[in-house]
Amino acid sequence: MTMSEILVPPKKPRQYAKERKDAIDNSIERVAELREDRNSGALGDEVIKMAQALILCTLPYRPTEERQVVRTARLSDGSTLRVTFTAGLTGVDMAYGNDRDLMAWLFDKAINSETAFVTIRNATEYLRETGKQRNGDRVKELAARLRRLSGLVIGIERRGETTTRTMMLPMIASSNLPHNLTLQLEAENNGQKALPGLENAFGIQLEERFFQDIKRHHVAIPRRLWLQLQGQKGGPTMKDLLTFFVYRCYCAQRETVIPWAGLKEQFPQDDSNPRRLKANVKKAIKQLRILWPEVRIDAIEEGVWVAKAPMPLLPDDPSKKRVRRLDMTPA
Repeated sequence: MTMSEILVPPKKPRQYAKERKDAIDNSIERVAELREDRNSGALGDEVIKMAQALILCTLPYRPTEERQVVRTARLSDGSTLRVTFTAGLTGVDMAYGNDRDLMAWLFDKAINSETAFVTIRNATEYLRETGKQRNGDRVKELAARLRRLSGLVIGIERRGETTTRTMMLPMIASSNLPHNLTLQLEAENNGQKALPGLENAFGIQLEERFFQDIKRHHVAIPRRLWLQLQGQKGGPTMKDLLTFFVYRCYCAQRETVIPWAGLKEQFPQDDSNPRRLKANVKKAIKQLRILWPEVRIDAIEEGVWVAKAPMPLLPDDPSKKRVRRLDMTPA
């Protein structure tokens, strides 16, 4: 045995099965805490309004060289929603992964303020409101996300029994952002409200037709649930599945089955294990039942069975902005 082997003990092999189990147990424990808040009424104090189309059809989970991605979903009234994502700026990659958390934050601010222009008061407003660490790396990451979203073009097609409505438009019509958000962070740390010469408010201007679409077609979920899902173990799929099931179980009015093939069209399938989707669906349903015991949902051989719950996750309350404006006929 060499001297280095004596001084440096060998590394213990990682226990991946135990790590996965611990992560699941921790997620279940956090959901149980949200259940207590639901029972007390505190869970509904704040909601975040998310674009319906982007709950049903998601961005890629990982960086991709593709310039166009298509997702398809069948709505509860039998109509079909198809969303085409296109990277519209030369040299700017397709938006992906947690870019959609920033997108949801921007949409919620726009809907609540009832204006298509979203002011970004400083470099770290988003980080502060979403509980993320405030440092230079996070700010650089935020700048990259804003850049990708600024180039994102979205095509939305809603096909009913007799008509088809389409829109093809950029998500962000224009933006006014500093070249270096890290310099803005340094200015804030030095007590400056803004960099010299940049006192005008930074922000982004949503395309007006897109803004009207998300005002008309959005879904409200508890903000605390949304924040917790950002740290959800099991990857982006778990986050998207839980968000989708909360929406889908809310609008269910009768028994229906979402086929497995339909779920595969909605959510990216870049996992090497084809069984992972079904496993994640079962985990998401388990957590949803803890949070919402009255929910009626199950994974069956044909797909995901959903029926009307005798009690909603949160009762509508206009005074607390807990109103879900769905202009479709639920099923």
